[in-house]
Amino acid sequence: MSEYRFTYRLVLLSGLLIWIAGCTSVPLREARTAFYSHQFQKAEVSLSKPEEFSNRDKLLLFMEKGLILHHVGKYEDSVKEFLNASYLIKKQDVISVSQQAASLVTTEWITEYKGEYSERLWVHSYLMMNYLLLNKYEDALVEAKQALRLMEQYPIALSDDYFTRALIALCYEILGENNDAYIEYKKLNEAIPDDTAIAEKLYRLAVKLGFHDDAKRYKGFVSKEKLQDAAAELILFAGIGNAPKKIAGNIIIPPTIRISFPQYQYQEPDMAEITVSESSQNLLPMMVVRTSVDNVCRASLSHRASKIMIKEAARAAVKETLARAVESRNHELVGALFRAVLFITEEPDTRSWETLPASLYLLRFPLVPGTHSLNITISRQDGRQIENIALPVITLSPGQKGFHSIRVTD
Repeated sequence: MSEYRFTYRLVLLSGLLIWIAGCTSVPLREARTAFYSHQFQKAEVSLSKPEEFSNRDKLLLFMEKGLILHHVGKYEDSVKEFLNASYLIKKQDVISVSQQAASLVTTEWITEYKGEYSERLWVHSYLMMNYLLLNKYEDALVEAKQALRLMEQYPIALSDDYFTRALIALCYEILGENNDAYIEYKKLNEAIPDDTAIAEKLYRLAVKLGFHDDAKRYKGFVSKEKLQDAAAELILFAGIGNAPKKIAGNIIIPPTIRISFPQYQYQEPDMAEITVSESSQNLLPMMVVRTSVDNVCRASLSHRASKIMIKEAARAAVKETLARAVESRNHELVGALFRAVLFITEEPDTRSWETLPASLYLLRFPLVPGTHSLNITISRQDGRQIENIALPVITLSPGQKGFHSIRVTD
């Protein structure tokens, strides 16, 4: 009779674990589907009841909702969600021993999702963007410093996030902290493949700071058009395409040991050309910086791959020990069933922040003071136009910077 009870419990356990592993919160799935179908209000409503989310998915709730609200221009509300995410990430740094122990014999899906290093960084990136769009420059700088600490903590995993580095430098620059801005722009210039991308900004800051040798060196990379003083400026944040999704990878060790791990699904690079025009005349950007979200996601996951595999190997060893113990004390059929349950429920944690774009762009355009009606055209590398956006009319005074954010999905 005890074997029947054990078998019954095994079936229940396997069903529960399979349900958990396949059960990202239903509202999250609905919100993502609505977002990529351009039903933004529906996406927002889907995430309006935090009580529907387990603690396992709370971070995903805050990140997805924060991005959706950013996209529809509700920057204050977006700030609240991303601050919730930032607070939760700090709180999650305290490891739950019970969750980690339970996951050794079950699955990572029962633990709270803590976000990849890249996702944690982009929480601060979106907070910086929100604050800049709200003209709250001091708050933006607070987030810039937090982002900088993360980049210093995980330099290899996050080194290719040029967009966030440019945002950090911009936050220093806009508050007149030119020395710190110069340091960050220099780091960006050393990391980015294009020597001309940041040269104009480095030249101007070097002149201000009295770094004459540096100014002379950078001036050689700046075109004559870019040397003209900009009396006002449009700073554009652009998210293009869809972020990569995590999928399961598996290593099978016959007869019944399965080691699983998360990996990002391959997708073609999402390169785009962003053109800003006024009265059919294209504007010359002073700066164009792009981050491949796909590349940074992969680098971030790869950076913790060894930790994942060590834990997966430990889980496999624990499960094998349990399986042998069950086989030694029960009928052969029960032992086989137990091994089958362990095999089936060995699922990697493939949760991720799915509303992120494939690429993040920061573009800066000089403008004369006054009123401007600007148009943005997004094209693929083959010249195929995929989006045309008319910006709201903006009026800029001398020295003023105007900020705008756009998102184009596949």
